[in-house]
Amino acid sequence: MPSTTPALVDLRGRTLGHYRLTQMLGSGGMGTVYLAEQTIIGARVAVKVLHPYLAQDTRLRARFYAEARTVNLIGHPNIVRIFDINESEDGLHYFVMEYLAGTPLSRLPRPMEPGLLTWLLVQGCDALEAVHRSGVVHRDLKPDNLLMVARPGETPTLKVLDFGVAKALRPSPQQEQTMAGQVFGTPAYMSPEQWTGQPVDGRADVYSLGVTGYLLVTGQLPYPRGQLAEMVLSSAPPPPLYPPHELVPTVSEPLSRAIMRALARNPAERFPSALEFKKALIAAVQPAPRAHPAVRSAPPPRPPSMPIPATPTLPEPNDPTPAPTWTARVRRGNGTSPVVVHCNELSRGGVFMCCAEPFPPLFTRLEFTLLIGGEEVECVGEVVRHVDSTLARTWRMSPGVGIQFTNPSPRLRELLLRLRPLRRPSAVQQSTAAEEALALI
Repeated sequence: MPSTTPALVDLRGRTLGHYRLTQMLGSGGMGTVYLAEQTIIGARVAVKVLHPYLAQDTRLRARFYAEARTVNLIGHPNIVRIFDINESEDGLHYFVMEYLAGTPLSRLPRPMEPGLLTWLLVQGCDALEAVHRSGVVHRDLKPDNLLMVARPGETPTLKVLDFGVAKALRPSPQQEQTMAGQVFGTPAYMSPEQWTGQPVDGRADVYSLGVTGYLLVTGQLPYPRGQLAEMVLSSAPPPPLYPPHELVPTVSEPLSRAIMRALARNPAERFPSALEFKKALIAAVQPAPRAHPAVRSAPPPRPPSMPIPATPTLPEPNDPTPAPTWTARVRRGNGTSPVVVHCNELSRGGVFMCCAEPFPPLFTRLEFTLLIGGEEVECVGEVVRHVDSTLARTWRMSPGVGIQFTNPSPRLRELLLRLRPLRRPSAVQQSTAAEEALALI
């Protein structure tokens, strides 16, 4: 069935007020964010433009402008700053934000070093505490909306972005009547009470930050995509959730307990506030991480004889539920250094390696070292599936090859069982395109 959503309008090259749009940075449900240049002094800023096809809806325009007012009301160093809000002569609604040269947490390698993770989560708690004290719930906290800004010689800074679906904790009766029963958020990070359309408070954001922490420190979401909805809507007891320290040996038990408490299904069992979550995190890992090193220059391109080509870019940061990733070092037969690639969709049978074309031929035997939960495991496999760039665009995934394990070692089998517990049979199956590709292996 064809999509009814109008195509995005590319506004690069346009000038809105004193700002010339130069590059598209990302797009979401409400608007598109552009890198822009202030035409008078040349300063770089970010401009968020409401999708033109939404501009005719009075309620959506009001929500778009409410995002800017919300951010200015809070005014916190860990929250993106907004400078200006306006409407162009031809009806484009936009606001101007500080441009942050950083990396969304969704695009950082996983599993993340626990000290760095804790440092980032603590800053996230600081921002959330300010948000909640201002009478607002973010409701869409996820790795895509959390940006790490790292400058050489300084500790990394976290910035919270995108308050497009934020909601006042004490709305007016008219707002309650309008919004009742509507669910906002990103499925993999939504709290159970959000799933069922119940009233939410700051503890829903604590849950979302807990999901983010679990993903970053273990390399996988606490529940497979779609399973949380099944759990919330089912009367059966939920499946066991492995604490992070059981999956990644470098994670301390206090940090693991803090993340697990933030993930409690019952809001009453979570931390009562972001401040309490912060205290538990600080108690778990006291030292701050070392200053972020200077960015190294990119390595030279690999020779064309390698069996696995250079790693392509990670999936777009606008992917609402980024797939868990692992890292593999693939050895080459010509004696040169191994090639490092990102992997995802790890299962008992194999793994999907994200890489660029040309692909190694089908049934090519590969030897590689897979990093799982902080432990390196030697593996052997065969190439059994190609997903070229055309298929990857259709399925909204990275191009690459499916690898089937050959005689996996007992240790590999044990780690796969722990990382990917079997799902109980369900009447509702929400498979992703990448899972469908792996099913063909």
